[in-house]
Amino acid sequence: MSQRGYVLDDGWYLDHAAGAAMTPGQDVLLQAHLEISPAAREQAGAITRIGGAMLESIDDADEASLAFDIDDIFARDAGETPAPDVTAAEADSKALPDYLPDAVRTFMAESHVRLRWEFLGPGLEKAMLWRGGDDERLWLLRARPGVAIPHHGHRGSELTLVLKGSFYDGDQRYQRGDVEEADPGVEHDIRIGDEGECICLALTEGKLRFQDPLLRLFQVFTGL
Repeated sequence: MSQRGYVLDDGWYLDHAAGAAMTPGQDVLLQAHLEISPAAREQAGAITRIGGAMLESIDDADEASLAFDIDDIFARDAGETPAPDVTAAEADSKALPDYLPDAVRTFMAESHVRLRWEFLGPGLEKAMLWRGGDDERLWLLRARPGVAIPHHGHRGSELTLVLKGSFYDGDQRYQRGDVEEADPGVEHDIRIGDEGECICLALTEGKLRFQDPLLRLFQVFTGL
């Protein structure tokens, strides 16, 4: 693993810079990633600067009309957004655990989502935050140190952002701020780091695929 950390594919930052429409789950995960990952902010800033350089080829009138949007993107990627007015929802978000990024805390408070941990497996718990179309779900995973998540694949895409602790996929270690992207062709075994509990924010499409018949049966009760 490089010292810069694991970041999202460039397409995510391009969409962010362009103001492309995202689902609530995508928006929350991306904002949380930018908030807690210096490497992500660096990558997003580099892409924004490239976009700014391209504007030099646009005539003055068009450039002036786009200047505000580019400056705003720079501010967001640098974490320099103006301080918003404190609302009741934002005040409620302060009662949530410190390991949750502000983007997640604000979303939960404004959506009136409570942090409710449910049994997922030995040493594993989940907390559902949001459900969208195409079986897209945003949820939290909490795992005890050293726990192994059985070999599995994916029916759709999966993004996993580490909020606390670490996990291993093979010999690759993911820690706070890192994101692992998995597509339907990926099958892997996950092991939680030994230094402490691991908490991740996951955005998934569809259910996981397990080869073990017992795990597939257990999946009926967990919903994942």
